[in-house]
Amino acid sequence: MYRWASPHPVERLAAMRYWKNAINVAVEMEVDTMNSEFGRGPSPAVGSLQSCCAGGTTESCEAAFWDSMDELVPIFEREGIQLNIEPHPEDFVETLQPAVDMIRSINSKNVRFLYCTPHTFYFGDDVAKMVAEAGPVLAHIHVADTFNHKASSGLRYIVNPPGSQARVHQHLNIGQGEVPWDIFFESLAKTGFDGIVTSCVFAWEEKAEESSRFMRAEIQRYVDKYFAKATT
Repeated sequence: MYRWASPHPVERLAAMRYWKNAINVAVEMEVDTMNSEFGRGPSPAVGSLQSCCAGGTTESCEAAFWDSMDELVPIFEREGIQLNIEPHPEDFVETLQPAVDMIRSINSKNVRFLYCTPHTFYFGDDVAKMVAEAGPVLAHIHVADTFNHKASSGLRYIVNPPGSQARVHQHLNIGQGEVPWDIFFESLAKTGFDGIVTSCVFAWEEKAEESSRFMRAEIQRYVDKYFAKATT
């Protein structure tokens, strides 16, 4: 989560040092996969806006991100580590596009896309189309349910003060939200996906083990249901 997209040189150069140290640790531990987000821009404390882009524009954060990729991608390739990146609400890249196109533009087999299903409704409404679009660069899935914040006039979430632009979502157990799981897993199977799938539920700290076991079983059920069809 280092601020590799900060337009402030002190922050970005520090992030590069931290990333290189983290990669060295990963190599020493024989870790071959690292995850991050596009929008590790400047610290909110730098400016007055409460987002990662405080003190910087989306364009300046993107420019800083490309500078960081120029520096880091050769290291990931040399060390044989795969970097999976996800767009995230409140960052300079929040949606499936342009995130997928940016991954394609990096043009490295070591840099791939991470699809976080609780962010589905920030990405769009056509789940099958979005999964198919991400498919060629998709390497990692975070699985959790959420509500469609665009439905019901946005009233599934109540945020104060009125007019707040906060992006609100939750990471729930499968079945507790509105992600169309049959469509998602069927579409995923059609892409030939053979990457990492992990539970990403945050909502139930008091019953984390129960939630984790439930999610493991549900993910397996959907995989068995749709991936067996895709291979027959």
